[in-house]
Amino acid sequence: MRDFRLRLAGVALLGLAIRLLAAYLNRHHPVGGDALTFHVEGHTLAHGGGFRRVYEDVPTAEHPPAHIVVIALANLLGFDGFTAQRMFQGAVGTLTVVGCALVGRRLAGERAGLVAGVLAAGYPMLWMPDTALMSETTYGVMLVGALLAALALRDAPTPRRAAVLGAVIALAALTRGEALALLVVLLAPVCWVATAGNRRAFARHLAVGLAAFAVVLAPWAIRNAETFHARVLISTNGDGVWVGSNCGPTYYGPLIGSWVFACYGKRPPGDEAQQSVAYRKRGLTYARHHAGRVPLVVAARLGRLLDVYRPWTQGVFFNATEGRGSRASKAGLLAWWLLAPLALAGALVLRRRRTPGLGAVLAPVAMVLFVGATVYGSTRFRFAAEPSVVVLAAVALTAAAGPLLTRGGRTARRASPPAPAPEA
Repeated sequence: MRDFRLRLAGVALLGLAIRLLAAYLNRHHPVGGDALTFHVEGHTLAHGGGFRRVYEDVPTAEHPPAHIVVIALANLLGFDGFTAQRMFQGAVGTLTVVGCALVGRRLAGERAGLVAGVLAAGYPMLWMPDTALMSETTYGVMLVGALLAALALRDAPTPRRAAVLGAVIALAALTRGEALALLVVLLAPVCWVATAGNRRAFARHLAVGLAAFAVVLAPWAIRNAETFHARVLISTNGDGVWVGSNCGPTYYGPLIGSWVFACYGKRPPGDEAQQSVAYRKRGLTYARHHAGRVPLVVAARLGRLLDVYRPWTQGVFFNATEGRGSRASKAGLLAWWLLAPLALAGALVLRRRRTPGLGAVLAPVAMVLFVGATVYGSTRFRFAAEPSVVVLAAVALTAAAGPLLTRGGRTARRASPPAPAPEA
């Protein structure tokens, strides 16, 4: 155990060094879009202004609050510039590296855990958000936290562990709203498996998890109910996104399956929440009127999500507009294409071994595929699956290396000279 901790510390230092170097090299890349919003709103929150919309000085719930709180914390600690916050996020993102290693160890042993940590340390898809000031940095920590909590609940079901899982899922949802789906694909299945199908125990653990989720979510939901004239559970983006993904350019032409800001058109009347509801209705109405295109659009969305359809546009150009360097984005694409088949092989290895917990690790993958198919395709949306991909790839690599290491050990033992006989 002590050797694992020392090696894990070394892996964490490697991950931190890579992230700090990437932040420095990316220091001249312009900050815009959501990243600029996080930066400005975090500064406003740190100085007592609350959650206010950039440049309009009105209350906002455009984005979930958790990452903005992290940026505000960075401001309070003196990390108030772009480069300083990129480095701060690098430190936060290192926690995801450690989390991947711990998930890998729980699934397949210490060797797999350390390999998962090394992969997470160097995988561009995990460290690029840190250099771009994006919310995925905070999201990654919550995701691996949810996986660890789920595996702990799976191994030893108690109401307390169910509460921890529900609370961490709430924190993930307060970072990116689609994490609400983890209640369905992670919390409920893990509670069912952990209680061996005992309906009463299942209901008790699930109720405790949902209650913890509601308690963590309540302050933000209550604030929104008192601020806006329409219901906002997590963010107004959750409703507004539909109009940008269901319109002419995203159903026909080269941008099919993506999201286009120009589709928002004229701003509806009302406050931010009322406007987002109007946008949602506009987008869903368009989808109903063009239902015949939906299967093709969904295929394009999934192709973009998995970076197999127009990858050099989806995975490089769009990423560059979100603060990620083009060279790093290209390296991330190549790494993704390498790790994805390995992750599939790792899942097959765990299934053949009948390893408990495989379903929990695959839950974020299921969530990502669902979100991509129903909303729009984006490399960013795949982020929630990246820690699972890294862990499963590590399982495949250690499984493949196992026979080689065993054979090498036997060869070394055979080659060693016999010990001299003791003197009489």
